[in-house]
Amino acid sequence: MRASRLVLLLPLALLAAGCQDVADLIDDATTGPGGSGTGSEASGEFSDTAPFTVTVDPAQLTADIEALAVAEEANDGYDRSLFPHWKDDDGNGCDARDDVLVAQDRSGNLTEADCDAAMTGEWISMYDGETVTASGDLDIDHFVPLKEAWGSGAVDWTTEDRQAYANYQGNAWHLIAVTASSNRSKSDQDPAEWMPEDAAVHCAYVWAWVEVKTEWHLSVDEAERAALLDYAGQC
Repeated sequence: MRASRLVLLLPLALLAAGCQDVADLIDDATTGPGGSGTGSEASGEFSDTAPFTVTVDPAQLTADIEALAVAEEANDGYDRSLFPHWKDDDGNGCDARDDVLVAQDRSGNLTEADCDAAMTGEWISMYDGETVTASGDLDIDHFVPLKEAWGSGAVDWTTEDRQAYANYQGNAWHLIAVTASSNRSKSDQDPAEWMPEDAAVHCAYVWAWVEVKTEWHLSVDEAERAALLDYAGQC
């Protein structure tokens, strides 16, 4: 099963490395299980409802939210094509969408040889708890949507950095296989505007959102920050 290899927590030292390109920051990250006995701990092992497992420390999550830059979103000029996506950046013969489908399949029967065709497996959609067996019923969602990323800082990135973001598979929460209906419901909304119906996944959802924003040096707007803090306080 490939999901167990998708584990990445960026060291806090990266947050101070403002002079590097975004892609370089990600390349410099240390791979391995998160956690040292304190704070939130995460891994790429499947949980009941998500392709990752996290034990959320509410105090640490709150501190991480408070550490995010606050800025008004600047969505002018956004176009999805500015984030070249579903690329085979690792050269394994599978595009990023198919890589995620194989990695997050719970049947354990799919491999890279199954790329470029309809897949039959088992996936659990974190957003609505649905079990899916046909890949055509799934979307691969950018946990922090492309438009949200654009308005939160990616407007200033290079095309190469935006492609790296759009296809990134260094952890199990950046790209996530979910039902098409739940992905369309979420669209490009942030947690002030949309959350999964199942409150049981809210802490993991907010944690993953904050992780992506932190890893990629993305800002939050005032309403988003307030909502994140409110959810963190309930964890």
